Amino acid sequence: MRSLRTSRRITPFRIAVPLLLAAAGLIAACQSPQMSAPKDSSAAVSAPACRVTSVVDGDTVDMNCAEYGAFRARLTGYDTPESFEPGCAAEARVARQATARLRTLVANARMVEPRIGEMDRYGRRLVRLSLDGRDVGAVLISEGLAVPYRGGRRIDWCARLT
Repeated sequence: MRSLRTSRRITPFRIAVPLLLAAAGLIAACQSPQMSAPKDSSAAVSAPACRVTSVVDGDTVDMNCAEYGAFRARLTGYDTPESFEPGCAAEARVARQATARLRTLVANARMVEPRIGEMDRYGRRLVRLSLDGRDVGAVLISEGLAVPYRGGRRIDWCARLT
């Protein structure tokens, strides 16, 4: 009886095609007035012609990109307090501040630089977002409105803020 497994040999075609597609995307990104070339070589994909259409909360936005269409994005690298079901008044207050600050950053941005990754368990795209060359997570963290976050269990915002 023959095995149904197929061989996954690495051929020049399997290497060249992804490299060519990545180069084409990089060229397009560099030519777009809304997006510059990516600054790192992570697994995320740079998406030219993207804009933030609305800010949901301090770490979630709605975006529209030429390549992906409209989608909800969970911004990565940081976490802000919950605004929809806060555990205490202090969490609700800082959540409102983080949301307002992100709205201001988006409204004043001339260049949107997303690094688009996979989907999370809630159906949102994971996106590392820079506006005018500044990482939004780093800005919110430096202003005390967010904490660094790499996944896993979130902090207890009420315990942190009281």
